Amino acid sequence: MTADDPVERDLDLAWELLGVQPTHPRIAELALRVLADQPERSSAAMALADHHHACDEIDEARRLFLQVAGRRDRWFTMAARALRTLELGENDHAEALRWAHTVLDEVQEDWDDWMQLGRIEARSGAHETGWRRIDDAVALCARTAPDDLPEALGQRAEYLLASFAPPERFAPAAEEAIRASAADPWVAMLLGWAYLAQYRFDDAEQLGLRLLREDPTDELSQKMVGLARTMQRIVEGAAEDDITLEELRNTGVMEMSWRQIRDEQLGIDLPSALVALDAVMPDDLRATLRPGAFPERPAEGPRVGAMVAKDLLTWHDGQQPGTGAAWGLPEPFRLMSAAEIIAMNAEIEADQDAHPDWPENEIWDQVWTDDAGAYLVVIAFGALVKRRPGHPDEPVAPSMADWIWDRVAAFGGTDPRPGPLPAPDAPGGVPAH
Repeated sequence: MTADDPVERDLDLAWELLGVQPTHPRIAELALRVLADQPERSSAAMALADHHHACDEIDEARRLFLQVAGRRDRWFTMAARALRTLELGENDHAEALRWAHTVLDEVQEDWDDWMQLGRIEARSGAHETGWRRIDDAVALCARTAPDDLPEALGQRAEYLLASFAPPERFAPAAEEAIRASAADPWVAMLLGWAYLAQYRFDDAEQLGLRLLREDPTDELSQKMVGLARTMQRIVEGAAEDDITLEELRNTGVMEMSWRQIRDEQLGIDLPSALVALDAVMPDDLRATLRPGAFPERPAEGPRVGAMVAKDLLTWHDGQQPGTGAAWGLPEPFRLMSAAEIIAMNAEIEADQDAHPDWPENEIWDQVWTDDAGAYLVVIAFGALVKRRPGHPDEPVAPSMADWIWDRVAAFGGTDPRPGPLPAPDAPGGVPAH
């Protein structure tokens, strides 16, 4: 066929549109016209599949990608890569991992294919394995495609963040990406919060000031600078409460702030979990919950709770007493109301000696009760524990958001958090040369 052939023109135009506006309806029209004339044309099927994927029409995109992969022609690797991306986006880590290995069975020299494998491993729950492979992929890029190195460094920072890398691991990667001019302003913002989580307050302040020069209205940058300066005053002994750095570290307040910002960016924070829970909650459970009604915290008087409590109470202001069994768990914990939390806090603060399980010098926010003296409590570093009189705290979940996501999964909803890794044999590492 010649370049003037109408089929070729339609196909070229479809791919051009994909590059600039992948959801444009003309793409499907053009690709289908090609396929009507040449049903086995893999390039047209791939263009149509990419369009469906961009339009979030996942089932049809998957069908077409699988159709192309089944032909085992020269488009096979591209189809396998597309399926790898699609399944990761659907949080099907096992399928994404299978397609990542399939790609590497065909091509071993592309640094990005190795990085995608590491990304999926880390998202699957094999954090250290995945993070090491991502680092190895950056090294492979430096050896074989040095012009791509800024892109590889930026991807590494992004993938470390998305796979829950701690600040001490994410921060150096983000710093290197920024030095290579590969990081966007959001990565720089997260780096600043990672500095705070590492108690590097001077570095956080300077980065925040730089971001404010670029966008003086950015609220997160303003908050970061303000918090950095507050922490500096505390460390210098100028704060009214005379809190030492060690006492501050023991609260985990900086780590919690980092995780909150990160989880919000990834869509796995507590408010996101509550939205997902609403979509799958059984009707009998929903009927036990009161409407959300968070009262304004008074200037004086007993505290209502921290941000976790506020998020929960804004969602639903407690649950009817004695209805905790509606959650379907072995222990019938139910959500407390703002009034109950305020009253309990006032009672504890009025006679601290009579409540030894609720120490004054520690962080705690009770949010659930079994109506028999036990509570689910958010403590330092955001962990959720079960607290019973006279017993040590028992771990329940890494955070309140994790507990809610567990409920979403139990009710049949989609859980976007990294999951346990299935255990296929994985290639040993990226090629040395």
